[in-house]
Amino acid sequence: MTSPTNPASPFPSSAAGTPAPGYPMPPASGPAPEPKRSWFARHKILTGIGAFVAVGIVASALNGGGGAGSSNAAATSPAAQSIASIASQATAGQDSAATSNRQQQTQNDEASKADAGKADTGKTGSGPSFPGKQSSDVVGNAGDTIDDDGIQVTATAVSAGDATLGPTACSTITITNGSKNTLDVNALDFTLQDPAGAISNSGFMGSSNHLSASKLIAGGSVSGDVCFDADVSAGGQYVLLYKPTLSLFGHRRAWINNL
Repeated sequence: MTSPTNPASPFPSSAAGTPAPGYPMPPASGPAPEPKRSWFARHKILTGIGAFVAVGIVASALNGGGGAGSSNAAATSPAAQSIASIASQATAGQDSAATSNRQQQTQNDEASKADAGKADTGKTGSGPSFPGKQSSDVVGNAGDTIDDDGIQVTATAVSAGDATLGPTACSTITITNGSKNTLDVNALDFTLQDPAGAISNSGFMGSSNHLSASKLIAGGSVSGDVCFDADVSAGGQYVLLYKPTLSLFGHRRAWINNL
């Protein structure tokens, strides 16, 4: 009895499992092909970049659109404002420090000059020269305060005094006794050397406030005018001289007046 042909297979098979002669090979069976993904799924990076660019374009359009709008937005952003503020503060700090340094240097220079001036007027043989200057003289210019052994003497510029009884020349003197000893003060201790080299003693004309004869205790001070019978209208170099007659110490002081 012959076996019936398998109705489910249109290709009769032989005993070896191959189709009978005259029939084609059946299609090979295998796994089903994967479904084809979309372009966006296969290019995730490009899709992300495109989305970012699209968001940027929309944001730019909402802020006013155009390159100018983007520039303005960037310029006025909080980060940009913060950076600009820090830079401005740093620049201001540098300028302030430089200005402070210049001011400090100027003050130091002025202090050095002042100290140098004080030192010069307190040393014998120091200061400007004049005819008849002695090696032990302490010399300054009109208006200077000369400190010698703690005794400070200031003499203003020589100028014309009261000329009721004839021409006079006067200077206002201030003496401060910074020593530990009593100091004798007398207007007669002052003399005036004129441009010709003649030395005149002080007189009693030319002012109503003459330096009075007195004794100064330690720390005491006195002020008054010393006047001379001299006509200073022609100008020239006048040298006011001071040497305490009753003092065994101290040097002769001189104030140069270029009138």
